[in-house]
Amino acid sequence: MRRLAIMTSIIGAVAFAALLAWGLTLGSGAVKAQTTTPTATETATVVATETATVVATETATVVATETATVEYCDPVIPATYTGIASSAGQPVPDGTTISALDSDGVVWATDATTGGRYVLTVPATMPVSGTCYPGGTISFTCDDVPAAETSADATGAGAKDLPLTCGALVTPTPQVTPTVVVTATPGVTPTPIPTPTVLPPTGMGGMSGDGGFMWWPLALAAAALTSVAGLFTARWARR
Repeated sequence: MRRLAIMTSIIGAVAFAALLAWGLTLGSGAVKAQTTTPTATETATVVATETATVVATETATVVATETATVEYCDPVIPATYTGIASSAGQPVPDGTTISALDSDGVVWATDATTGGRYVLTVPATMPVSGTCYPGGTISFTCDDVPAAETSADATGAGAKDLPLTCGALVTPTPQVTPTVVVTATPGVTPTPIPTPTVLPPTGMGGMSGDGGFMWWPLALAAAALTSVAGLFTARWARR
């Protein structure tokens, strides 16, 4: 009986341990399942949204670029015009600007005259795209003053001699250069100081030999005293 009780206790303890371990395993699996599910869902949502945005943007850019078209101009043979431009029966002044314009007023070539002569190659630069050279009738201006002549033969090889009759040109007003007169400021002329003139002594003062001492009056006085003394002496002797 004692042994049977001991065996029953051991079997009960083992069974309890097994049930406890099984319960812990089931609880851990449930927690993992609850934690993993939200993460997988959020990650999938974010990745899908970003991918859709990038693909839509790149597709729109590529389509817009491929559908853009460029219009190119047809090649033309330039025409060359040359001749004398005159105004009021005289060749225009050197440096007068001769311009060639199409019917829309677009300038296609310019040249400055020398001796009244001009040379224009129309068009001066062949456009590749954008505003194309239309050809047609070409008109001319002289310093923006219309000339009487035009040309309907706007293309073709070879120089075309075309004298131009310009209207009245605006004569530029000559610039008057002011003359600067430099006036010298007179200097202050010092007034000369007169040098005093030493006059020689008048009368017999010039006979003094000691730098101006008047010795001759004393000599006369001495002579007079001597004469008086001589007279008194002679009278005294007669007595």
